[in-house]
Amino acid sequence: MNRVNARLRYAAIAFLIASVPFTLMVIAFRSEGERGQPPEPLARVVALGAAEWYTWVLVTPFIDARVRRARPTNTAGRVRVLGGHVVLWMGFVLVHGTVVSVAAAAMNPAESRRFSDRLVGRLLPDAILYAAITAAFTVAEQRRRQTEVAERLRAEVAEARLDALRQQLNPHFLFNTLNHIVVQLRSGESGPAQQMLLSLSDLLRDVLRERAQLIPLRDEVRMVERYLEIERARFGDRLQAEVTFEPRALDALVPSLILQPLLENAMRHGVSAADGHCRLSLVARTNGERLAITVRDAGPGLDPARAGDAPGIGLRNTGERLRYLYGADHSFDLRPLDGGGLLVSLDLPFRRA
Repeated sequence: MNRVNARLRYAAIAFLIASVPFTLMVIAFRSEGERGQPPEPLARVVALGAAEWYTWVLVTPFIDARVRRARPTNTAGRVRVLGGHVVLWMGFVLVHGTVVSVAAAAMNPAESRRFSDRLVGRLLPDAILYAAITAAFTVAEQRRRQTEVAERLRAEVAEARLDALRQQLNPHFLFNTLNHIVVQLRSGESGPAQQMLLSLSDLLRDVLRERAQLIPLRDEVRMVERYLEIERARFGDRLQAEVTFEPRALDALVPSLILQPLLENAMRHGVSAADGHCRLSLVARTNGERLAITVRDAGPGLDPARAGDAPGIGLRNTGERLRYLYGADHSFDLRPLDGGGLLVSLDLPFRRA
């Protein structure tokens, strides 16, 4: 229904636009009579003007439909789109030429211009106007898609914030964190307890605040450090996390809350079966105009029977967000490591904050 309404709206707009040259054409013909030349009959002028300009209203919804369906991803796709427009244009030129010729012959039986000559004369002007209409629809469609993607991304960011909040505010997490603080206070370790409470407060504030789609990596690092600080207190020596960031990488813009699901996945699936320790590393580096982020764990890795699947919904959602933001200009890979463990790697365009 929305598509039908959009096409009717475009047809109405095309009708209003076509009325401008149609009106000017009628005025021009009548003005010639006022300058002493024999005036054209008004009925003939109106009929020719309507055949000349209002025929475009018929093809406008078809151009709009073709532009909306076109989503080429390679050269072959673009060639198919161009070929479809050429076929539609040729069909319209034939219809347009026929309508104008019939109108001219009906209003002036003495019309002697051959149909083929009239048709050839229409090729260039119709091609130019067709290309202009197609370009206008293409710009409008790109803006519509950008708006649609932006709205979807806002929903994705909101969902990511809620997912992160659910992960970090689950009762088990809060119980262990607050219980550790209580134990420290009872032991007289007020300094570490105060630091733990501040880290928890800062972490929750970071998760709850409104965020832009892309934020500096250094902002994500601050949340990661607070999160790992709390998790180290929970797991003690069983959690061995190493975080390494190249200074230049900290200036890169990355999707907000992009690191949280990667760390959650590494901690959930990265516990070694040999000694029960969770070893993970998070590294961010730049390579020219690219940003590389890797998360490595020492767990059992991917199940060979599900090697093509993401280990959890967090990574699948991360992949979807990256496709919305970067299209084909990124990579997001999961690779089992020799000897156990999983390597999650991201390659993104480097955009400075």
